[in-house]
Amino acid sequence: MEHVISAVDCSVSHGPKVGNADARVISGVNLTVNPGEIVGIVGATGSGKTSLGRVLSGRGLLKGASRDWPWISGGSLTVADIDMRHPTKNDLLRLPLSIGYLAPDSGELLRNDLTVGENVVEPILSRDRDFDRKALGRAAALLLDAVDLEIGLLNKFPFECSRGQRQRIAFAQALIVEPKVLIVDEPAQGVDVLARPALFDLLERLNQTRGMTLVVISNDLAAIERLTSTVVVCNHGRIIAHGEIDDVLADPQDHYLLRMKEAREFASAPLAGLIDQEQVAAAERVVDGLFGDISDEEAAEIAAEAERRRLIAERPEFARFETGEQHSETKDEQESP
Repeated sequence: MEHVISAVDCSVSHGPKVGNADARVISGVNLTVNPGEIVGIVGATGSGKTSLGRVLSGRGLLKGASRDWPWISGGSLTVADIDMRHPTKNDLLRLPLSIGYLAPDSGELLRNDLTVGENVVEPILSRDRDFDRKALGRAAALLLDAVDLEIGLLNKFPFECSRGQRQRIAFAQALIVEPKVLIVDEPAQGVDVLARPALFDLLERLNQTRGMTLVVISNDLAAIERLTSTVVVCNHGRIIAHGEIDDVLADPQDHYLLRMKEAREFASAPLAGLIDQEQVAAAERVVDGLFGDISDEEAAEIAAEAERRRLIAERPEFARFETGEQHSETKDEQESP
């Protein structure tokens, strides 16, 4: 099986590109990830896990990237058949469409001169101005629904949204291209606790249904365990363990692994029952494909439902004007034993 991620003796550095060992933040990474696998990268603050995730995303190779972005100073790294150390022009063209990336501060990087809907679809329109706008609008609405945001936000601007809402908008933006590999750094950071189950459920469905490879980075082992049992543990700039969580923590000799084992005993179990049926249905539509062919009737139904929910979100009193049939069904449900 060809690996979707392959790192051989890979070292990552910050600062001037001189290959100076003093500039290295992580060294000697050997790692392989199979297509459709979910891998968690855990470690304390300063362990190098975020720098590793940034290099895996390849965003530092793209035009306009900050000079502060980490770079590969040794070894090799390939992600989604893209050479991350010596990319070709074709590699750079494919990179944003093949690899999705959500950073802890992605919500703060949204463009305030674009609406929420425009931000979500920007990764596609920036490359193809002629893309079907109706299909894009429908996809953006589906994604907002799936990340537990009101459809009414589509026409608002990021500065009108809360921090947690902006992070979920960035989440939707990362998914609009339906990437082969998705790298998520601290998926729950800044997100309301009641909205988190929907995000984790969506990630799990995308992995199971579409075979999307996921790399989830966090210093919270409980968050990782909601999605996978396979972990990579970073500490002081090196990978100190890789494998099934139970095996990694079975007989820890390293002090950090021992602390992880102790912390795991106090970790709370995943909260159940917090995803309503609307989010479940939205997630199912997303994993079925954002741009697949649908009938005019189905498109009309989706548009009508989106408009209904938008109106109710903006003017809750409109909920009183549901059809008599809907009202009757709701009343019957409430009266039934």
